[in-house]
Amino acid sequence: MRTDDLIDALSRDPVPAMPAIGTLLLRGLAVAVPIAAALLLTTIGVRPDLAESWSDGWFVLKLALVTLLAVAGWRAVRISATPQGSAPLALGLAAGALLAVAVAGLADLGMLGLEDWRERLIGENAFFCLVSIPLLSLAPLAAIFLALREGAPSNPALAGASAGLLAGGLGAVLYGLHCTDDSPLFLGVWYLSAIAVVTLTGALAGRRWLRW
Repeated sequence: MRTDDLIDALSRDPVPAMPAIGTLLLRGLAVAVPIAAALLLTTIGVRPDLAESWSDGWFVLKLALVTLLAVAGWRAVRISATPQGSAPLALGLAAGALLAVAVAGLADLGMLGLEDWRERLIGENAFFCLVSIPLLSLAPLAAIFLALREGAPSNPALAGASAGLLAGGLGAVLYGLHCTDDSPLFLGVWYLSAIAVVTLTGALAGRRWLRW
């Protein structure tokens, strides 16, 4: 066979299409989130009053806000995973979710006296929160990075930070099932600090591992 014929034949062979980034993310998280949940259940467990807590507005608000952060991270990952992704849009989604948490925390602070806000700020699990959320985020973060490596992010640091926001949000949702500190003020300081650690880790790792 002549070289031209071989090239022509190869060009006609169908190339298997890669799954969309959203599909890859769902597949990875379908494995990683149960791993993180199993880690939660086999180590620190859920709060003893979990069944009753669903009727507590503060508890529901806490989970809603960290879920909002995870959703913003999901959208930011989808946007930043391709060369056409808009960095301002990804950053705007994250900023909007963070603003919602900050407003809730400030509103909580405004309703409290001096002694009350100190108690709410420190809570019972401040340091434990800073450690647990990053640990619960490890498996989701690894799964998101594996999915992103099949994409082509034009800004690897942004893609990594988006991955960290999504993984940190998921870790915070899981940790929220254990934590008995439901104050928006506690959430705005300690949960956000822990998620920021995961986000920064993702950004640094993205610069190294998501280049193409």
